[in-house]
Amino acid sequence: MKNIRLPLCFLLIAGVAALAVVSCVHKPLRFAKKCVECHQEKVAGFKDNRVVHSPVSKGACESCHRPHGMIGGIYLKEDKKKLCYKCHNNSLKMMEKKYIHAPVKDEECVSCHNPHASMNKNLLKAKDYELCFTCHDKESFERKTKHEPLFKKECIFCHESHSSDYENLLFDSVNNVCAECHNFKNKGFIKKHSGYDVSGASCVSCHAAHSANNDKLLRNFIHKPLDKNQCNDCHGAPGVSLKIKEKGAEFCYKCHTEEEKSFVKNYMHSPASKGNCLDCHSPHSTDYKGITLLPDGDICYKCHKDTKDNFDRKHIHKPIKEKQCTSCHNPHSSGNKYILKKKGKTLCYDCHDNSDFISSNVHEPVEAGMCIVCHNPHASDNKFELNYPEIEQCYSCHEKEKKLFDRVSVHTPVRNGSCSVCHNPHSSAEENLLLRKERDLCFKCHQQMLDEVKNEVVHRPFGKGECLTCHNAHAGNNQFHLINVGGEKCYGCHNNRLSVAGKGNIYQHTPFKEEDCTSCHNPHGSKIKGQLNRPVGNLCLSCHNDVASRLDKEELKHAPAKDGKCLKCHTPHYAEIEYLLIADGARLCNECHVATLPSMIQAHNGIPVANADCSGCHESHSAINKGLLRPIMHTPFADKNCKRCHE
Repeated sequence: MKNIRLPLCFLLIAGVAALAVVSCVHKPLRFAKKCVECHQEKVAGFKDNRVVHSPVSKGACESCHRPHGMIGGIYLKEDKKKLCYKCHNNSLKMMEKKYIHAPVKDEECVSCHNPHASMNKNLLKAKDYELCFTCHDKESFERKTKHEPLFKKECIFCHESHSSDYENLLFDSVNNVCAECHNFKNKGFIKKHSGYDVSGASCVSCHAAHSANNDKLLRNFIHKPLDKNQCNDCHGAPGVSLKIKEKGAEFCYKCHTEEEKSFVKNYMHSPASKGNCLDCHSPHSTDYKGITLLPDGDICYKCHKDTKDNFDRKHIHKPIKEKQCTSCHNPHSSGNKYILKKKGKTLCYDCHDNSDFISSNVHEPVEAGMCIVCHNPHASDNKFELNYPEIEQCYSCHEKEKKLFDRVSVHTPVRNGSCSVCHNPHSSAEENLLLRKERDLCFKCHQQMLDEVKNEVVHRPFGKGECLTCHNAHAGNNQFHLINVGGEKCYGCHNNRLSVAGKGNIYQHTPFKEEDCTSCHNPHGSKIKGQLNRPVGNLCLSCHNDVASRLDKEELKHAPAKDGKCLKCHTPHYAEIEYLLIADGARLCNECHVATLPSMIQAHNGIPVANADCSGCHESHSAINKGLLRPIMHTPFADKNCKRCHE
């Protein structure tokens, strides 16, 4: 029977397990709800447009979006920079061309195209012309005379919208683009160009591509012969040749006689010295002052490429930032090194107000007119275009100070490398080029210290702002960069009153003996007389723990001790009597207790105590016995039977 039950049991377990497995299998969803069923209003809005993106028109939102996205999030299936290319894979070929439109290069398709629907063809966010001006400055396209395609507002008539093998995204070379509309061989066209066949020339060497301020669509700055249609001043006769009559600067100097004289100086710009005027200037017209081929700055970097890279720093001199090289340099020649327009600080003062540089005390480099000793005239990674970080810049001359400042305690501005927090790097009316008078300068940061003791007892040097009486302005080997430590710093002023008088006494207060004045006194000021750190009683008890403990425990207290008037009996610095007492024996107590009074004689059992030592019987501060008597008493004394011993 047992043998039959065992297989049946196994079969039952296997069946239950199989049923469990089947029950855990996910069943397919019976119903699938599309995005458009909930977002009908949005989809309807998209379909009201003239052009609808294919997935939107088919209601296939899941082509781009995940159906289980975060609430409030568009949750694209993949990065938007790659998503478009999933369908528009042929568009990737755009990236293979030489010149790529910035939005295409950055893969920001949606900066121009609406991903759902638009009233404009190709799902553009705006019409061609207006769309371009969301990035491109409209001003240069809206001048007096406009190129015909601009009238039609069709930028793509000349330009490719995504990428091109030709500069400025043109669909072909410049002249081939122009030839789409202009017949270079037409007699009327040749006549307009003073009888010259210009089919081999570059149209944009004379004409503005978009708009101009003149009727001939010439660029803003025009070479005089061109403006007067006197092309044969430089070129051969019309109908013969466009070649110029002569080459080099000598030909230019036939008209520019004054320039020839002014260019002959000690330092000449390389193109000017070699007579290569056309390295920088156009012989026809340009959009740049001086008829240069490129704007100021850009024209310079055409040759000075390495220099441009050096200017890619955190802090850039304003003329460099604004690409105004000629504000400092003469582009042709100069009597100054680096073809500078003026020497030294004279050049700097053209822009920088010199009032900050002419105070009574002038920093040596400033006085010598050597601004570049500290500043890079172009760019630097350091604030104010300094050649080095601020403190390193200072130490490049002040090497001795660098060694002196390498101490244990360093003033915060020095430690932070900020010399200019206290010093003016150019000039100052104060000594040592300080920004303000010593008092005002220190309290610029430490005003709170002064406020804390305002209208109270203030240490005279602190109140007058004579901080350097005690502190080193830069660094020192003592805490708080003090010039001296302990009593040595105090005795510079308090010598006669304390040091000389006190050192001859046998009994000296420990802080006084150890010259630790600040354990009791605040060196700047205090609301408590004597510039004490706290009230006398609390101050004394902070060290004299035994007295403090007894005063706390014992009920009967001596009045001066109870009231914290320690100086009623003790001197604070030194004394000739033990425990720094003001007087000895009964003389001290007689200040308050007149020993000759009948009541005092009666209290002492008729025994006169005028010359006795009160502390022989009484506690000085507190006691457990009435009359502040000591705790252990001689039996006759306790029984008030003094005459057993005394006559």
